[in-house]
Amino acid sequence: MTSDISNTLPFDYAAYLQIDVRLADIDANLSQVKNGLVALTADRSRESLGLVAIPELWATGFAYNDLPNLAGRMPSVLEAIQELAAEHNICLAGSLPETATDSAGTRYYNTLYLVGPDGIIGSYRKQHLFPPMQEDTFFSPGKNPQPIETPWGPVACLVCYDLRFPELVRCQATRGATILVIAAQWPLKRKEHWQTLVRARAIENQIYVIAANRCGTTSDTSFAGHSMIVSPDGEVLCQAGTEEESAGIDLDPGLVKEVRSRFNTVLPE
Repeated sequence: MTSDISNTLPFDYAAYLQIDVRLADIDANLSQVKNGLVALTADRSRESLGLVAIPELWATGFAYNDLPNLAGRMPSVLEAIQELAAEHNICLAGSLPETATDSAGTRYYNTLYLVGPDGIIGSYRKQHLFPPMQEDTFFSPGKNPQPIETPWGPVACLVCYDLRFPELVRCQATRGATILVIAAQWPLKRKEHWQTLVRARAIENQIYVIAANRCGTTSDTSFAGHSMIVSPDGEVLCQAGTEEESAGIDLDPGLVKEVRSRFNTVLPE
């Protein structure tokens, strides 16, 4: 019940890793994540488990022409991410193309995976696909927005365009989530929308938000960067610029309860 929240968080350290996603180049993108994690965790104590957010479709980009082949390589990518999680004592959260096959055929999802030192903890499928990028032509939408249940508590998730739909976060916050992780490829021309909506989701749900956006340019689209970590009362704790960048911060485990003790806007179901 959100009205009886304890002084705990699933993670007491959170970070974002902002990279320029190379279209269809899994090896280059994985190398960026590896190098970024080395720099990000160099001065961090590894005694407690941390959370690092990485962008939407960080390994492949929106490479529709080669989607079946790229999606088929995701099991090995997830194995590599698990190894990195174990090496740095972190959980990594970012989206990848997921293949799902049943009697109705093969479908692809834009799926955020939360991966820890022992493997995949859970996943969240993007609920709202972005028509201007033809995403709804190549991917199927998720249909049941639930937080990822971890051994340390639930973690709410969004993927890019989902950010514009506040009910997706609210239904996860009312299920006990105190941290929201967002993986995105949000364009530069709507940077102000990104910054405003990330803060709004934190304020209205009184939760921490760890939002990783990509930077750089693909074709004629430039991306906003400005990855952010926002506190439950809307304070921007750290924010990137428009270049490749990473940052992390210790989280106050009692802040969600403190903010909600003043007035609680997240009522239990």
